[in-house]
Amino acid sequence: MTELISNILRGSVSSVMYVLLLMTLTKSRFDRKRIISIAIFVFVINMTSTLWFYFRGDLTGLSRFTVLMFIVVGLLIKSFTKMSFMQWSFTFLTTINIAMMIIILSFHLGRMFPYPQYANTFFRFVLYLLVITMFRKHFLRTYQTVVSDWPVFSGLMICIFLNLSYFFFVTDDIMHTLATNRWPMLLLVALSLSAYGTVFFSFKRFLAMYDLEKENMKIQRETEVLQKVATELEIYANSDTLTGLPNRRIFFTKLETIVSEAKTNAIKCALLYIDLDSFKVINDTYGHEVGDGVLVTVGRRLLNCVRETDFVARLAGDEFAIIMQDIEDTNQAKQFAMRVHSVLQEPIAIDTITCSINASIGISIYPEAGDNGEALLRNADSAMYEIKKHGKGEIGIYNHNVL
Repeated sequence: MTELISNILRGSVSSVMYVLLLMTLTKSRFDRKRIISIAIFVFVINMTSTLWFYFRGDLTGLSRFTVLMFIVVGLLIKSFTKMSFMQWSFTFLTTINIAMMIIILSFHLGRMFPYPQYANTFFRFVLYLLVITMFRKHFLRTYQTVVSDWPVFSGLMICIFLNLSYFFFVTDDIMHTLATNRWPMLLLVALSLSAYGTVFFSFKRFLAMYDLEKENMKIQRETEVLQKVATELEIYANSDTLTGLPNRRIFFTKLETIVSEAKTNAIKCALLYIDLDSFKVINDTYGHEVGDGVLVTVGRRLLNCVRETDFVARLAGDEFAIIMQDIEDTNQAKQFAMRVHSVLQEPIAIDTITCSINASIGISIYPEAGDNGEALLRNADSAMYEIKKHGKGEIGIYNHNVL
């Protein structure tokens, strides 16, 4: 009776823990309740088979039946896994290998104690629990990587299986075989564990390097995104969102820089302050979409007029400015302003609508109209408004002279 109880306990532990190990490795789709149900089902079958083979006095048959039951349970579980057939086969073979190694180790560890049959069961449970815990905490991700590359390692797994299973299937007395082949079987277990350890250690190092490289790439991508955002923010901060021209803020910075260079090099520069006449009428008549199209066209025309050394900006609404660097005299600024004035008067086509605009242009010359950017802008604005008082659509230079 004592032997019967020990056999039932040992067989039950083997079956239930085997199912838990297999489900740990196969990414089971089961919820916890189904896992418990399967474990109970396996437990019942194992108890029945243990009693049957015990009363027949055939422990070797029980051992072979247990392996066969493992195979049947594995086949049933396959349909509920997330793996391909070959990946499941690889995992199932690995589980069988681990189960055989645990049987060998627990048998010989149990013989070191006064009640080997119970010690065997205890060590079998502890070894299964240890393996499951180690996989869950340390090796599961590494193992899943190995499974995804199963063709590389399938030969090794098959060799381990054939060597371990030889001792279980070529004997008529499994207990005698385990006892008499102690050192060859323990050596085989050691070699098998070394093979698994080498594979896992290598892949763990590989995954660590891969994670590091992945993190570096992630940081690089985030850096690129941040640089892109920073560039876009800089463009947004320095540019007019409609025309793409430099905005008022960057215009003042550029104006002070050009005036400072003019002082240093003792050269002249000119500021043209441009205000579109009757632009409000276009907005009111055709709508803001057409008005925006007019402003974009004006900005493009101004860029086509200037030299590479000149600077164009949109100050606000329908107001633009041009800074001319290194001019010879006032007449050069007048001639350039007349050209700009003529280009702006050309008809503008926006979709099916054609409209015309005019412009009032005020000019201030450094150093005659001021020795700093603020003075030049104020005096160019003053010249432009003086034009508007006398009918608009003209060009004026500071000191109230009208061209």
